[in-house]
Amino acid sequence: MDNKITRRRLQDFLAYEWLVIVAIVVVCILAWELIFTMTQVKITTGQDFLFFYDTTIDTGSATKVYNLFEKEDEERTVFSYDVFRISHEGLYNEYNVLEERLSVQEGDVIITDCTEPKKDEDFLVSAKAIIDRYAVCDYYKLRDDAEAYLANLLKDGLTKETADVTNYKNLDENKIEALFRERMKGDNRYRAENQKQEGIALEKERIKDLCEELKKFKYLLTQGDEYFMWYRRYDQTIAEYGNTPEAEKTYENDPYRQRGIRPYGLKVEALNGRGENSPSRYFKKLNADTAKDVVILVFDLIQYQPHLQFESIAFINAVVDGCSNVYDRM
Repeated sequence: MDNKITRRRLQDFLAYEWLVIVAIVVVCILAWELIFTMTQVKITTGQDFLFFYDTTIDTGSATKVYNLFEKEDEERTVFSYDVFRISHEGLYNEYNVLEERLSVQEGDVIITDCTEPKKDEDFLVSAKAIIDRYAVCDYYKLRDDAEAYLANLLKDGLTKETADVTNYKNLDENKIEALFRERMKGDNRYRAENQKQEGIALEKERIKDLCEELKKFKYLLTQGDEYFMWYRRYDQTIAEYGNTPEAEKTYENDPYRQRGIRPYGLKVEALNGRGENSPSRYFKKLNADTAKDVVILVFDLIQYQPHLQFESIAFINAVVDGCSNVYDRM
């Protein structure tokens, strides 16, 4: 049989079978896309750390904030290995954007304004209004949740009442490994055992870093009321719209309100600056020269990101450490 490929035969094949060739190419591309989609690492809630600037805050210095997250003499950031991306977004006048982001659990921190809103302004333009409307985590709860998280990793026989959860030596590395294996099931980064061992080492570093970050955060909470914005949830809403019987029932049964007056935000202006690194370099209101009235609020998404909710503590600590000498006194 004459199977020799000649120019004439090749021309005839291309003339009559080009559609088949195109179809094969398209099928190959679609198959490759399907394989890539199924095997790529999917970013979950918490792995994309997103901080917002609201309508009253100048976003001009937003890119400088990223410098606060870099660790000296290290290539990694203050965030753990499990945070894939750090990004920011200016809300401008589009608070529906915030509504949409939080509805799909996107967003960790918001830089906003703690002054009282004027009657002719959007009611949402203030920290208190954001706290009333959204699930914002007060700093005591953030501390308590982090302590409870680490308490689950204490060595047998120890409790958070009898042992310091911020001391990594009190934690059981076997429990840390078990936690890693459980939460990374189905994660394509850790299929082979050698990959899992590398991940376990990173997980131990994550927990060790959380111990240190929580220790600093607890210290910050003891340094004076002037560092925080204190508030009882719904007080502003009641003042604005009145305390109707229906509203009173809703507010009084709300677990956030039952906590009473709590520290809800870091008052950036209270940080005294570190050399030329003053807070106003990173955070200030529109048409202002200082960080006066700027606060940092943390969204409470722990039910969606139980392991990465506490990356917000690293964010707060990075701001405090970069803009003050508070932690130098520890």
